[in-house]
Amino acid sequence: MTTQSPAVSPARRRVSPVLVLGIMGVLTFALIPIKINTIYDGLPAHPLFLHVPVILIPVAGIAALALAARPSWWVRHGVWVTLVAVVALGALNLTMGAGKALRDDLGVPIAGFGGSGGPGALIARHEHAADLLRIFTILFTALLIISLAVYRAESGIPGLDGILARLRDTAAATLLLRAGLAVLAVLCLYFVFHTGDLGAKAVWQGRIHGGGFGGGPPGGGGVGSLFGGGGGG
Repeated sequence: MTTQSPAVSPARRRVSPVLVLGIMGVLTFALIPIKINTIYDGLPAHPLFLHVPVILIPVAGIAALALAARPSWWVRHGVWVTLVAVVALGALNLTMGAGKALRDDLGVPIAGFGGSGGPGALIARHEHAADLLRIFTILFTALLIISLAVYRAESGIPGLDGILARLRDTAAATLLLRAGLAVLAVLCLYFVFHTGDLGAKAVWQGRIHGGGFGGGPPGGGGVGSLFGGGGGG
C-alpha cells in the first residue's frame, strides 16, 4: 500500500505577477535618494542613465495606449507592459539622482525655472519638468498595476480577487481605468520629450555655430565646463 502526499493546488503555489510588480514598484522609491555622479572611467552617470527612461517610458506609454484601446490584450500583454513601466520608473529615479549629483559637482547656479536665458534657468526648467515627469510616471505605473490586477482578476492578496472580478465586469469602472491610463500615458510621453529637450538646450544652446561645434565640445572638453559660460580656453 502506497501513500501519496496531498496535491497542492497550482493556484496556491503560483506567485501572482501583479503582487510581484506591485512590490517592485514600491521598491523603486528606495532609488530616489541615490545620487551617482560618475560611472565608467569618470564619465558623468546622468547622460548615460537617461537613455533607459528615454526609451522605456515611450515604449510603456505607447503600449498602454494600445491596451486602453483593446482591453482584451491585457491578459496576454499586460505583465510585460507593466514591467517595462516599473523598470522605467526605477531608471528615472536613478537618472534624476545622477542629474542632481552632476549639477552639484559642476557647481551650477540654479535660477528660477520661470526665468529666461542662461544655462542655470534652463537647468532649473529641466529639473522642474523632470519632477513632473516622475509624478506622472509614478501615477502611470500605479494605474498600470491596478489595471493589470483588475483585468486579470488576481492580486495575490486573499479575498481581493472577487472584488477585482466585479470591477472588471463593471463598464463604468473599466472605462474610468482606460481613460485615466490613456491620459497619464500621453502626459508621460509629452514630459519625457519636454524634459529631454530642455536638458539638450541647457547643454548645447548657443554652442553650435554654422553646422559645427564652434571649436570643439562644450566648454573645451572638460566635464566641469559642460555648463560653463563661453567656449574652451
